[in-house]
Amino acid sequence: MINILIVEDTATFRAILRHQLVGIGYTNIWMAADGVEALALLGGETRFDLILCDWHMHPMDGLEFCSKVQSVRSGVPVLFMTADPKLADPERRARMLEPAKSLGIVDVLAKPFNIDELRTALERSVATATSAATSAAKTARPS
Repeated sequence: MINILIVEDTATFRAILRHQLVGIGYTNIWMAADGVEALALLGGETRFDLILCDWHMHPMDGLEFCSKVQSVRSGVPVLFMTADPKLADPERRARMLEPAKSLGIVDVLAKPFNIDELRTALERSVATATSAATSAAKTARPS
């Protein structure tokens, strides 16, 4: 069972997202209203396998949050969520995502999204994270 952390500043959207996640079989879910609260959770004992994070939040935005995550829990993959209309175009989204990959961001999900889009993005994000972890483990093994 994977542990998911939702970082979203809109309470209604947090509740809807939690409901959607439970509906597709994810039950180990923690929620934070902002990056500060999420960093406190990440500093605890729970090992998170995936973070779903809003791009535009206060007091810190998603990019700033992700850069801080790397110093607290490096390697946790992040699925960004945003209502930014510029990211609806897949080519533009890919260009914007490229520099963010160094911060652990594995994909961007454009709001509003339906449950099938969420499921697909989660599967893709988990697969990307699993592949990266496997590659890192192989690289770390002595020859």
